Amino acid sequence: MKPRRGLPPHASPGRPEASPDTAPVPKPQAWRLKWLGILGVLMMVVACLWWWADSEDTRLQNVWHRVSLSMGWASSPAKQWRLDFTPQPGNSQLANTTDPEHLVRQIYAHLGDGERAQALATASVLVERFPTFQLGQLLYADLLNISSAKPVAWPDNEELNAPSLRKRLDELILESKRRLQRDSAQSLQGKIPTALTYLSPQQTYVAAVDASKSRLYWFENRSGPDGRLQLHLVKETYISVGINGVGKHKEGDGKTPLGVYFILRNLPGEGLPDLFGVGALTLNYPNAVDLTRKKTGSGIWLHGTPSAQYARAPESTDGCVVLSNPEMQRLLQMPELRMTPVVIAEQLEWVNADQAKQSWDAFKPTLDKWLQARNGRDPQALKTHYSPRYEQDGQGLEQVWPRLAQTTLGYSQSQPLELVSVLNWKDQEHNMVVTLRDPNQTHPQGASYLRMYWQKENGQWRLVFQGPT
Repeated sequence: MKPRRGLPPHASPGRPEASPDTAPVPKPQAWRLKWLGILGVLMMVVACLWWWADSEDTRLQNVWHRVSLSMGWASSPAKQWRLDFTPQPGNSQLANTTDPEHLVRQIYAHLGDGERAQALATASVLVERFPTFQLGQLLYADLLNISSAKPVAWPDNEELNAPSLRKRLDELILESKRRLQRDSAQSLQGKIPTALTYLSPQQTYVAAVDASKSRLYWFENRSGPDGRLQLHLVKETYISVGINGVGKHKEGDGKTPLGVYFILRNLPGEGLPDLFGVGALTLNYPNAVDLTRKKTGSGIWLHGTPSAQYARAPESTDGCVVLSNPEMQRLLQMPELRMTPVVIAEQLEWVNADQAKQSWDAFKPTLDKWLQARNGRDPQALKTHYSPRYEQDGQGLEQVWPRLAQTTLGYSQSQPLELVSVLNWKDQEHNMVVTLRDPNQTHPQGASYLRMYWQKENGQWRLVFQGPT
């Protein structure tokens, strides 16, 4: 659906995407002005960290302590859980850092080693370089507070104990945990998400989202024609998903869909509201399988953040996958993004390249037999590859078969279809999503592609949909 006046299909004029980040903050009262002047407006939120405190010693247990407890680190020696990087000493070196998440991890590492002064210095650089990074502001204000002679306690005021403030605090702590718990690039070396089965050399990129870890992984495809996947991880970054999590079923449910999707268009930020940041990449939700399952909704995009906010909370969108503007800008500058597969999973599973090839070797004979039947003249031999549940344009197999057979059979004298990608997706059914390029047909926008959805029925792969992309 085409956006109206630059708005996406799921947004209405004057009705921005739901986000707890835009919740109104209570107006400060006069007795707090001096306090706010010293510690800044964000201390209203930061002070939540001490609402449970009843002694000065307890107040000195900062964000680091609360997060470490919830992650099970507090009882472990610092050197056992120390993060896999070496903190850079001194602000002059820190000033060269372009990734705020790296600075956040350094802050926690310093705190774990009892280096509070170095943690504060790092936090100072963080807020200077990334003033709209709300987690950084929280850490900095917290460190300022506990480093002062008289740390500020939580005022006994119902207005400041508002559920909205507690909710926002919990979101920032969850964001902190997700950023700290991310898998290192070293641990993923040589690993491939199980959903990736086959990629031809003409498929430039592939992406995967792990909602449970708030991460997006972007790969450059370096595979050869032998079917063995060779992927280079060029980017992994923090992302946000739906305010109600994942598993989208209907319009307006506030969830991000799960499955295999493909990038359709690149939308520059100049034509979009500020909510979508530097731009967006649209996805083909709902796909053919979603439609057979009666799923509704539209306008599921990868997009940036509002200019006043570096990052969104882990679960805060209407269903889109949201990146920081700098990360989104880097994606938008990549060439050949159209047709890029994007796998969105609640939790990704990783295997090595040899295991991925086993999945392809098991499915390839089925695809070869379909191609052979397609090049023949026997409609019944071709029909055996189609499921009785096949559905296209709201019609069943028997209704569409005469037209389907006519447009599919008899290609023995034409150029063969070129396999582009095969992706493996398991939920209540086992799916293979196959994309092929048809060199015999073109359209004004370029090459013509065919997409097929196979599902396993009684141990056999059967087609449940095929059609142009």
